[in-house]
Amino acid sequence: MTHALQERGVPDPAARLAAGLGVLAFHRAVARWSHPANQRAFADLAREALQEPRPVTAALG
Repeated sequence: MTHALQERGVPDPAARLAAGLGVLAFHRAVARWSHPANQRAFADLAREALQEPRPVTAALG
């Protein structure tokens, strides 16, 4: 993922950070989706997990 972002012109530190956040979001979505009580679709959980870091990264400036 990092390499693909770099090939599209994203600078190295940002590409690595974005890739790491993407992997983290995927893991969080899978954990929620595989929970026995879950009734939601994986796509919904993945979108939600991808949105969660936005306020944190915005606060970093």
